[in-house]
Amino acid sequence: MRRALLVLLIVLLPSVLPTGTAQAGPSAATPTVTAVPANAGRGWPVSGAQGVLDLASRGYVEEEYLLSGQADTFDQVGLWTEDGRWATRVATTGNPYTTRMVVVRPRDAMRFNGTVVVEWLNVSFGVDIPVDFSQSYEHFVREGYAYVGVTTQKAGADKLKSLDPARYGAVNLSGDALSYDVFSQAAQAVRANPQILGGRAATVVLGTGHSQSALRLTTYANAVQPVRRGYDGLMIHGRAALAAPIGDGVVGPLSARIRTDLGIPVFILQSETDVIASASVRQDTARVRTWEVAGTAHADQYGLNLYNAANARDKSINDGAPTTCDKPVNSMTFRYAENAAFRHLDRWARGGAAPPAATPIAMLLNLIILRDGDQNALGGVRLPDLDVPVASYSPNNSGGNVPGACLLLGTTTPLTPDRIRQLYPDHAAYVAKFTAAADRALRSGYLLQPDRDEAVARAQAAPVP
Repeated sequence: MRRALLVLLIVLLPSVLPTGTAQAGPSAATPTVTAVPANAGRGWPVSGAQGVLDLASRGYVEEEYLLSGQADTFDQVGLWTEDGRWATRVATTGNPYTTRMVVVRPRDAMRFNGTVVVEWLNVSFGVDIPVDFSQSYEHFVREGYAYVGVTTQKAGADKLKSLDPARYGAVNLSGDALSYDVFSQAAQAVRANPQILGGRAATVVLGTGHSQSALRLTTYANAVQPVRRGYDGLMIHGRAALAAPIGDGVVGPLSARIRTDLGIPVFILQSETDVIASASVRQDTARVRTWEVAGTAHADQYGLNLYNAANARDKSINDGAPTTCDKPVNSMTFRYAENAAFRHLDRWARGGAAPPAATPIAMLLNLIILRDGDQNALGGVRLPDLDVPVASYSPNNSGGNVPGACLLLGTTTPLTPDRIRQLYPDHAAYVAKFTAAADRALRSGYLLQPDRDEAVARAQAAPVP
């Protein structure tokens, strides 16, 4: 019952909120990109970083653009089977749209490393949420990436207009059937308009999306990327076994792997919450890599901190009140694994080596996660905070002031003082064990050097035991 409920929450929440060889034709003309004046409307991008992160001290700027064009919609051709080798055809053409893109880039164009991460903004709670930016912005800034968050679905577009009509009055997405071509045209726009990147052209364009956006990226990978060829690599983060529908008013496939003939690399990044809903379609192939990160939840405290700050500014949900749950939210360092995954995907998309493989999270009959005596998951990608724990970390929570959110946010339950002293007789023992675990994760490729150093410094400062 819980697994079924998780699938419904991860996949169907958006539906209750405001709402082989491909046969498609050539792409539409490159869309038009227009700068949004910085002081338009309320004076900041909804769901953006302004006033939430100090981008200036990091040498970054945030800008916003309108993206306008004509999008195609698609129809399914034939039976879409679990192997993902799906055929499509263009259903309608010339559908006008205007949406927005939030661009975060190095102020000095010489710092731009050529990689652009384009995020399909998540609208599961009726407003754009930049989930992958909230997890990996520190990595993007360290590496010199440019980031583009795209309002791709009708719910996000409608919310923009209601929150700031003066700024977003021109935004119009008539339905989610346009979303796939809009996401393709966002990649076209990034490649064709180096001025939005500070004047330097993109070398690699990576698409990413979380939760219901991941389900839409699954459909995008299997049915649209083969004919639009918009992206050099895809990050599918937090998916369930099924895929999103290709058009409005239809049902998506109930079980879908990523097609193995895609031609670009695809990284599937999963938390414990996601594994419960997706174990039936696990895969690792020459062009698809899956990591399941033990101890993590579909969303966590780190990402929630950024969301709560943006929500307090935008007042998009609960009049800006922070999201709360019955128990402390999962605080496992999922972001470290996501940072490493983006580094690997970038290298892979440039023709480099594939990411290291990872042991799956241990499960019984693909239904129950197996746990140790401290109730932490066995198997999976192991981060030092899990291998040298001071708490037990679970994928689900309860209660809260945003219906459905807490089941996906997970919990953190501190270990008892007696158990911590049993594990770590003194502080030096804790730091030594933590450092060894961090170094193992670094050698395995699951942790980047800056994150390893941050984690070890945090352990050294922690009052453990």
